[in-house]
Amino acid sequence: MNVLKQYRAQNKKSQQLFARAQKSLPSGNTRSALYWPPHPLYLASGAGARVTDADGNTRIDLNYNNTALIHGHNHPEIIKAVQEQLSRGTVLGAPTEPEVKLAEELVKRLGGNQRIRFTPSGTEANLQAVRTARAATGRHVIAKCLGAYHGSWDAVPLTPEAPDVPQGVKDNTLYFPYNDPDAAEKLIRKHRDKLAAVIVEPTMRDMTPEPGFLEAVREATEANDILLVFDEVISFRLSPGGAQRLYGVTPDFTTMGKIIGGGFPVGAYAAPEEHMAPLMIPEAELPATASPALGFSGTFNAHPVTMAAGLASMKMLTQARYKALADMGDRMRAGLRSVLDEAGLRAYVGGAGSLFFLSWTNQPVRDHASSTTADRALSHLFNLGMMNRGVFILGHPNVSTVLTKADAETALEAARATVEELKPFIRDRAPHLTA
Repeated sequence: MNVLKQYRAQNKKSQQLFARAQKSLPSGNTRSALYWPPHPLYLASGAGARVTDADGNTRIDLNYNNTALIHGHNHPEIIKAVQEQLSRGTVLGAPTEPEVKLAEELVKRLGGNQRIRFTPSGTEANLQAVRTARAATGRHVIAKCLGAYHGSWDAVPLTPEAPDVPQGVKDNTLYFPYNDPDAAEKLIRKHRDKLAAVIVEPTMRDMTPEPGFLEAVREATEANDILLVFDEVISFRLSPGGAQRLYGVTPDFTTMGKIIGGGFPVGAYAAPEEHMAPLMIPEAELPATASPALGFSGTFNAHPVTMAAGLASMKMLTQARYKALADMGDRMRAGLRSVLDEAGLRAYVGGAGSLFFLSWTNQPVRDHASSTTADRALSHLFNLGMMNRGVFILGHPNVSTVLTKADAETALEAARATVEELKPFIRDRAPHLTA
């Protein structure tokens, strides 16, 4: 296929690096989400809204490390904050002021009597939040949405079928469909005596919550004395206080990551003080003789460089910038719908705020089941076609504060040309997507 030929021709050095990587890494890869055949691009640098690969090709970035770089690559304000911290030390083995400052900034945005714990990743933030909820309630079962990703750990596989997770672990995780308030309420009522927490992505895989869904989950958990965890590792970019502020639903725990680290490894979870009680160290007559119920720690928790970068990142996110991000997201969604209409093709365009996505299905994508109707091969070929035309796009497409209107129009023209190139293949492979 011509798309694949062009991709290989443009990226010969990446192909060579991938061949080397296969000799020392399983399938030549450390991060599964970044692998795509025939080989991934090996990126050499990033600046603003663009990335440059090992072959010297420069592309407009619509991935930003899976939504982590809300201000693009190497933003001067973030670089300045990092350099200032580096001049004082990398990791110092004790608390630092940047940790306090970033915690204060996040508490201000979340509101309420919040306490923050930092971790090196969103996975660990979700893991610790769930364990803290279990300790706070004395119960062990959790519930989650089918297909929701809360990190790479045993208790939260995407679906119950996970063959690599011990059955004893799976017995403590229940599932309900996203955007199905009746199913959520029924499951919560049925298992209320053993449920410690319900964990939900407010915008699951970039899908938006339908009116009443988040409200129903909140009402059911409150009525049955069950803690609600919002995984806002991605969705915290949607407003100054995250998706919970945007949709007006307040959880008990909030987990965060991505944008709060300014491009460095980070995770965090927040909750009112009463829910964080298992982490509190009791007062003791003699110093250092008392221990918390949960002794979570980590060599790189609240890394000073991450804290400094994260604080700079969050300080730049003013209300005006959130509006500009949402407007740019609207531009991308409307533009993609126009491209499809012009081509006489059916596919689903969705997303919220600065998040957007194109799913090759003729059904609305509103939950895990409907998302699986999309043709993954078409998605892959579309992404490769965009790469060939100077646009770097993978899972979780998003815009940044440094993406310009001209960049967006260039990306949409690339989408238009890619769709035209793929149209004969789409007609043969998926005639149901033709108007």
